[in-house]
Amino acid sequence: MTDQNSQFMAILTAVGEAKQANANALGIPWVITQMGVGDANGTDPDPNRLQTSLINERRRAPLNRLDIDPNNDAIIIAEQVIPENVGGWWIREIGLYDEDNDLVAVANCPPTFKPELSQGSGRTQVVRLNILVSSTEYIQLKIDPSVVLATRAYADSLIVNHKAETDPHPQYQLRGAITSLSANTQLNADHEGLILLSAASGTRTYTLPAATSSLGVRELVLRRTDASSNALIIAASGTDKLRLDTTAQASGQSTTELLFSGDWLRLRSDGAGNWWCVGQAELPGGLANGLIQFATAGSHTFTVPPVLRSGRRIATVTVTGGGASGGHVSSGEVRADAAGGSAGGTAIKRQPLAGVASVAVTVGAGGAGVLDGVGNPGASSSFGSYLSATGAQVGGGTPGFPGVPGNGIGGDLNLFGSPGNPITVVLSASAPLQVSGHSGGSGGSSYWGGGGRGGFSITNNPYAPGAGGGGNVNGSGVPSTPGHPGIVVIQW
Repeated sequence: MTDQNSQFMAILTAVGEAKQANANALGIPWVITQMGVGDANGTDPDPNRLQTSLINERRRAPLNRLDIDPNNDAIIIAEQVIPENVGGWWIREIGLYDEDNDLVAVANCPPTFKPELSQGSGRTQVVRLNILVSSTEYIQLKIDPSVVLATRAYADSLIVNHKAETDPHPQYQLRGAITSLSANTQLNADHEGLILLSAASGTRTYTLPAATSSLGVRELVLRRTDASSNALIIAASGTDKLRLDTTAQASGQSTTELLFSGDWLRLRSDGAGNWWCVGQAELPGGLANGLIQFATAGSHTFTVPPVLRSGRRIATVTVTGGGASGGHVSSGEVRADAAGGSAGGTAIKRQPLAGVASVAVTVGAGGAGVLDGVGNPGASSSFGSYLSATGAQVGGGTPGFPGVPGNGIGGDLNLFGSPGNPITVVLSASAPLQVSGHSGGSGGSSYWGGGGRGGFSITNNPYAPGAGGGGNVNGSGVPSTPGHPGIVVIQW
């Protein structure tokens, strides 16, 4: 019976002694894998070096820990955690087994009952065995991490050791030093962390490292420090791409820009040719939104604002072709073919302009008014090669009916203009048309609004861009209303 005079010990079995001697002599690993516990059939056992099994083993499971005692390098500490749902028996004997399932160490312990949770009381039991060996050099632990449990002390020790490491997560980039640059620079793998950039002395281009597998996952924070109006360009290397607005530009872009003092961009490489935007400064209202229009017939140049050139905003471009003029009927005629001119078409498109310096713009003229007969067509408008809109075809007349309206081309939305309003007044030969009593047809409406009014002496009345001019019935030499010029509007 166990009392204050009982002695408890742990020893190597004869098999264990032989295996350790063999490991030490040959320099080969000796792998201890499992611990068994038993109740010794209710007796108080004494460990015997000749044992090859426990007297009455109740449970055998993988070790969760096998360490060298930090205070004595000749002692190994073996540990197993028994969960709360296992038990219903006493623990009086303990054994260690190697990978060959041989009992290599045996110990007795003070009797302790391990309850099972179904008994109404359960606990997690830690069984720890300290054993003196001749050498710990070749003793190795082999465990299955999917089936073992760890004690709180063991888990805490892992965290302490982890925090003490210089680089505990080598797969992640360490925070780098702050670097300041003011000249055109090809960044490389040595540039990391926060990079302060300046374009105070002129336009500057800073080229990112190639996003290759050798670079791996790398994160850079780029911040502009100067308040000049010079362009500060961030360029991808070679065929690499910057992934900013991948909804509008699924294929990515080659460059972007930092636009104002304090503007910043956080980029992360994927090792596969891409730098992904994972954070950026909010644009001030004066940069984030804008509108530019070209409403005068002829050729123009749209200088792309930095916010569009950088890809930080996407332009919505609306292009409308010129309207046709109305027809005209002179006095003394017996047939009044004075239809209104049709309207130009319209194209609307969300157009990325990243990396684009300028775009050629053409605003189509409206058809000129006529003194007699069919009106003149409107001309086409365009925004570079991105989208365009045709002007309305031949205006009112032939006999009294409008021409074909213009149409949008290349837009996300392509619209026809409206046709002009037809009118034909037929008189008898004995009562030719005079200067009063009849009105021409009104011009067709464009995307922007209604066309010119038909009338006797109407030469200048308010109507919308791209709309058709009104027809005219007049005997005093006043021409029909001209078609309105088209328009090109860029908004962001």
